[in-house]
Amino acid sequence: MGEKESSDKIEYVVEFDEVFNLYYTQRFSKSTVAKIDDFIDHYVTYGLNNWKGKIRSSANVPYNYPDRIALINKAVKHNLWHVHIGEPIWKKSQNGDYYVSDWVLQFKKLSNYHIILVELSWHNPMLLPSDEILKKK
Repeated sequence: MGEKESSDKIEYVVEFDEVFNLYYTQRFSKSTVAKIDDFIDHYVTYGLNNWKGKIRSSANVPYNYPDRIALINKAVKHNLWHVHIGEPIWKKSQNGDYYVSDWVLQFKKLSNYHIILVELSWHNPMLLPSDEILKKK
């Protein structure tokens, strides 16, 4: 009696950066929040596996970006990743393996089990979050 049953269920943690939380609670449209919530619901259940949209390290910068090396260095330094969330609409990728969208949710990947949502931004060309935002957490 009084003993806890052990559970092998993995716990996935999502945090909101301070600035991101302000936009999420006060400025994003209801439809945008719903798409972010869809990703959060998926992540806390399955992690980054099998999400409908493309998920990549933000260090995967196209060769034609003029500031490619600086972007790679910043993405690596802050463990930045991004995920397509279907904003404003989903589009099939060229090879059809996943879906993409014009806007992406940028996050810090602290581990496979813990992320911090940082910014919603245009994908191409993608600007990484400002140094000021990245210093906060």
